[in-house]
Order: sequence, then C-alpha cells, then structure tokens
Amino acid sequence: MCTVSWLHQKGGYVLLCNRDERHTRKPASGPRHDSLRGVSFIAPVDGDHGGSWIGVNQFGLTLCLLNSYGVTNHIADRVYTSRGLLLKDLLDCQNSQQVIERLSDIKLDPFQAFTMAVLSVDKPAVLFEWTGRECSIDPDGEPRMPLTSSSLKDPNVVELRRKLFGDMVAQRGEVDAELLHRFHLSHLPERGPASVCMHRHDVSTVSLSVVTVTPQTVEFSYHSNSPCLPAPANKVLIERAAIRFQVAAS
Repeated sequence: MCTVSWLHQKGGYVLLCNRDERHTRKPASGPRHDSLRGVSFIAPVDGDHGGSWIGVNQFGLTLCLLNSYGVTNHIADRVYTSRGLLLKDLLDCQNSQQVIERLSDIKLDPFQAFTMAVLSVDKPAVLFEWTGRECSIDPDGEPRMPLTSSSLKDPNVVELRRKLFGDMVAQRGEVDAELLHRFHLSHLPERGPASVCMHRHDVSTVSLSVVTVTPQTVEFSYHSNSPCLPAPANKVLIERAAIRFQVAAS
C-alpha cells in the first residue's frame, strides 16, 4: 500500500511517498547510491526480495510502484516475481517514454497487478497500469494525483484520502510542498486504517520517501518510520545529468 503525491517546480519537482506494509515483512534498507548499466540511481531496498518500490536516477526520472488490490486475476498456485525487482531493473531509463517502451516489451504475467507512476522533469506524470491480464497507459496522470492504494476491502478508503487532499487544497488555495508534507503526515479523519499516515494492528505506514529534483541535483530523503514518529535523518544526493540523446544508426 502506498500514497504518492508530487509537485512540479521550475526545472524539477518534489515527490512524496508513504509506504504502508504488514508488520510481518522484513524492514527495508534506507536509500543507497547504486548504478545500473552505467546509470546512477538512488533507491531504498526491500527487505524481503531486494527490489524497491521507489527510485530516482541521475536524469531526474522517478519510478514509484503501487500494488493494485481488488484485482481478481491473482492465480493462487502461481509463484510470482516481486514487482519491486521490475522497478529496479528500469532505473537506467532516461525518460518516461523509454520506461513505457521497456514495459511494453516485457512479459508481465509473472507479476501481480500494479500501477507504476513515472515522473520526469517538464513532463506530465505517466501512469502505467497492469491488471494481471492487460496493461494501459495514461500519458497525463496529473489529474489523478494523489495516488493511493489500500488492501482494505472498503473502497471508501481511497476516496476518503482523495477528498482530504481536495479539502486541504481548497483551504490553502494552492498546492505547495508544505501542503504535500502535511497531507502525508495526516491522521484525518482519525488516526487509523483510513488516514494517510496509516495505523492498523497488522499494517502501518513504515516510511516516508521524499524525492527532490532540481536543475543541479537529485536528492532522496528517507524517514524510516511512520511519518508521525521520530526517525534518524537519511539523505542521499547525486548530481543531475543531462539526458543522453541516442542517434539511430542509418
């Protein structure tokens, strides 16, 4: 489960992601600087499978994964591959178009349903959705921000969180970085399974990731606890690189 929001800024953007997980899962490792096929990236590491739910690379491209619940295409006896491994293998892409092209060429049957948000500089967020049977692409996911998913069977949880965001924007008059932070720390309408900073006996918000892309840098700030609880600061910073345009062979 996750809640994801973002704000485009001049020459970059800020993206926030609450990760909600069962208490039985192993804790994730904080963000680390790594490379894939010559491309530098920053991503935390899932404790169970070694993949990740969020990552950003030197080109200022962020990938964020939300599990899809309520999808009926789960096959009980199938051994699925972790969706986080798929995300991690895409972190060498230079832009959202490359991500979509790669995903369109990958056989997705080994993965359970998901939504992947792809955020790049000066472009609308792209949403790639896999139902377990078919995929769809929304080239402009901006109107659907914030994204949220919940394993609760009550479909009103998602609507409650979206309504809360709308009410906060209406009260403030605009969307800014401070509003996004307040949204991700929110316990409205009450501290519990429906709040964005989520608390349940078996599941809770276990981390808050903040990706900040500027014309010069890419920063990943990680809070390794529920956003409402204290945690040591963990930040990783890399220089932002220009996109490498490839010329097709004649």
